[in-house]
Amino acid sequence: MTRRLFSVLGLTLLVLAACRDTVGPRWVDAVFLNPDSVFVVPGETGEFRSVPVDQYQEPLPDRAARTRWSIANPTVAGLEELGEVARVTGIQPGETFVRVELGRGTGTGRVYVEPQELAEIRIEPSPIDLPRGSRVTVRPVLIGLDGEEVSSQGYRISWRTSNWRIAMMVGSQEVVTSVSISVFARQQGQATLTLQVGDRKVTTPVTVR
Repeated sequence: MTRRLFSVLGLTLLVLAACRDTVGPRWVDAVFLNPDSVFVVPGETGEFRSVPVDQYQEPLPDRAARTRWSIANPTVAGLEELGEVARVTGIQPGETFVRVELGRGTGTGRVYVEPQELAEIRIEPSPIDLPRGSRVTVRPVLIGLDGEEVSSQGYRISWRTSNWRIAMMVGSQEVVTSVSISVFARQQGQATLTLQVGDRKVTTPVTVR
């Protein structure tokens, strides 16, 4: 009987807690963003929506229009404030965050500006023909879907040589992560230089005379 009494009492307390009185002053205690992250490419626009909640974690949609917005790095993405909604437009590849303030509540959302899709990648110069003991600076050429060359900023770029004893890169490494590289003609022979940008690859022959 005692065990049943305690069970009933515990259930009653849970019900009372669930049905707590929310009558009285309510204030904005936190602000959430929907979504919490936005992914865009340069020139593309995404949206955040402010979701304020009170001290009981209940939504306060009627106060969302008073939200104040700011962005940490305006060189990565532009910000347009529209009350409860903010629009972010990608400017250049990178990462930043927006901050919201409303009453006692604050919140943040991440903005990721990803490099645009590429139509083609090239190695310049190509092919490479060097006398022994000389060197040349090699760079990637990235072509966007519009046929124009785009900046390499933000792209994952790496280089690989098939034989560093013939065509040597910095530090005698087989793989170098860098935008442009210096290739040294170490000894006579043939090698292959591979450029990788994201998931794309292209190669060029290297001849050392």
